[in-house]
Amino acid sequence: MPQPDDFQGTDHVYRQTTLSDEPLTTLVTTGRTAMEEARPRFLTDLRTLTLIDSPSDDKAGLDAMAGQLEQFLQRVGMQTSIVEHARGSAIVGSIKGNNPTAPELLLIGHHDTVHPLGVAQERTHLEGDKFYGPGTVDMKAGLLQGIYALEILAQQGYRDFSKISFLSVPDEEISNRYHVGLIRQMAQTHPLVLGLEGAGTVGTIVTRRKGCMHYKLTARGLASHAGSSPEQGQNAVLELAHQIVQAQQLMGWRPGFTINAGPIHGGSKANIVSDFAEIIFDVRFLHPEDQLAIEEQWRKLLQNQIVPGVKLTLQTEPDWMIPMVATEESLHIAQQVQLITENILHTTYHPETRGGASDCCNTAAAGCPSIDGLGAIGGGAHTANEYVLLQPIPDRIALLAGLIVALTTKKYSSPRES
Repeated sequence: MPQPDDFQGTDHVYRQTTLSDEPLTTLVTTGRTAMEEARPRFLTDLRTLTLIDSPSDDKAGLDAMAGQLEQFLQRVGMQTSIVEHARGSAIVGSIKGNNPTAPELLLIGHHDTVHPLGVAQERTHLEGDKFYGPGTVDMKAGLLQGIYALEILAQQGYRDFSKISFLSVPDEEISNRYHVGLIRQMAQTHPLVLGLEGAGTVGTIVTRRKGCMHYKLTARGLASHAGSSPEQGQNAVLELAHQIVQAQQLMGWRPGFTINAGPIHGGSKANIVSDFAEIIFDVRFLHPEDQLAIEEQWRKLLQNQIVPGVKLTLQTEPDWMIPMVATEESLHIAQQVQLITENILHTTYHPETRGGASDCCNTAAAGCPSIDGLGAIGGGAHTANEYVLLQPIPDRIALLAGLIVALTTKKYSSPRES
């Protein structure tokens, strides 16, 4: 049985089990063939989603995405509801099966993007096997793959599950969030969570994600004339510059810990000794306990100042994410991915730890066994050249459909049933 790990990279690969279940093999291979035939329709649907500008701050686009996803979910038999908000709507879907003893599943993702309003039309195009467009790999194609995986189950009459839910939120790409409460609400029944964020290869999944916090460091000094009385001032910008360099000593202080100096501003005019400066730091960490330990060390560094009198304040920003850690149950999910990948799809299994956070961090924090990276394969996320690869899409959809079957069939019982 898989055990919780403490790995730094991609070393938890299982070798002791083989998969020879004929119904599951048939479902995956038949589903892959069906999705190869459905590729033109998938591309049409993806184009529809991509042409909707849906930056995180545009309610009209976010609501349009929720409405379009609702139509696609209803097409595969899901009951749906739009969760409205003044800043943007979320979409929830659910379908009940015939096996009340099976664990509940939740497919999760987001439909907001980092791209500005008005670029979808000009950036959306097909070049060979690459389909370009804002939000394609992050993560509109992944959402669509999740829906098409449910289509495979419907086509093959698979109903041996308890309940499968689908959630896409409109606020994942921002820090001032407003739908985290909905995620926590849906996590209350402790479903197995399958994240639809992007991946690098057919056999890639994400078994751990770093936690993410934003810290605001503020320096308050004393203004004076930079020419006639600089000695009377306390330069906040100078002190903050010193603290930025000093904070880099924390890089790697714990395994996997990173710190990045982000947006900064301070001062008013060049001929005034600056009395104010401020910066936002992004920090990432592998273990929940790392956050407090590193913050304690950081506050010790802040005591080493070069401008006497400047007051420093270190504050955490809201809506931070704790790490998505690997647990016995989440590694059980990963094991099923490996078995399907290697024994049915005949490709390499590649589990990853990623520095980027996702809403699987929130579900894991709520006690839900969670894995991520079950979405599309592509590149250029958050850039003008974002794209997905079309060739691997049938394999990825079939993998997800097979995983749902493996997790809900009794013979693949999870540790919670042991």
